[in-house]
Amino acid sequence: MTVEFRPTIKSINIASEDLTKITLEVKNGSLNGKYDALRAFSGKTVNITIVPEYYRYSIPFDKSTNAPTQEYVVNNDGTIDFVQKEQTQLEVDDQGNIDIENRPFEVTKDIVDEFIRAAKSLEFPGHINPRSVLIRLDDGEPVEEVAEDYEMSAITVLNELEKAREYYAPYAAAWDKKRNEVIFIESEPETDDSGESEEDSEDVSDELHNEPEINENLSEVESDDNEDISGIDEEADGDLLGQSDPYGNEPPEDDGEDDPY
Repeated sequence: MTVEFRPTIKSINIASEDLTKITLEVKNGSLNGKYDALRAFSGKTVNITIVPEYYRYSIPFDKSTNAPTQEYVVNNDGTIDFVQKEQTQLEVDDQGNIDIENRPFEVTKDIVDEFIRAAKSLEFPGHINPRSVLIRLDDGEPVEEVAEDYEMSAITVLNELEKAREYYAPYAAAWDKKRNEVIFIESEPETDDSGESEEDSEDVSDELHNEPEINENLSEVESDDNEDISGIDEEADGDLLGQSDPYGNEPPEDDGEDDPY
């Protein structure tokens, strides 16, 4: 049994080397209907994985133009681009710092996960497929079973998933602003120019391979027929009126007498 909720870490008190007290505070209603399940864990040792509710990232802005010097772009066809803009106006202060400031932004975990699940056509960096992992976890599959397929520990898979969330957080924020315009097309396996499938090619190959055998068999049949016809012709040779006995008997000799009838 697991209980998932979204608390705020209120305080961390390191009482000693062996004792650390962590106070969690829940104000968002994520524990509604889960109190009985939570009480079942009271006094027991549990395994807790802390995942942030928001993912923060920063974008550098040119203060002289109030414009970003880089952008995270999600195109309508589902592809993504990182655009580094050329800085044309650079002012340097007394300390030699360029007039650039990093402005913080944040996006919720739910939006990041939505983006990852929707991004069928993207090839994710890292050692896991975060889209597949998210879908399997959402379907209730234990993380330990997912980790076995990657030959990793459960905590390693979760850490890899966090890296993917952090990497795609700015793209997810850009996608969220125009999500209805973006269509992710799932990548299809490559095919040759002829458009024939491998199975069709094998069938054609088999037909071509078997064709000489068919012709050979037809030739044998034709040869047998010709032999039969040839035998009949030899027996009837010189006897166009069909007087010869087909069993090899010669016709009776003419004794010269007229048939009385």
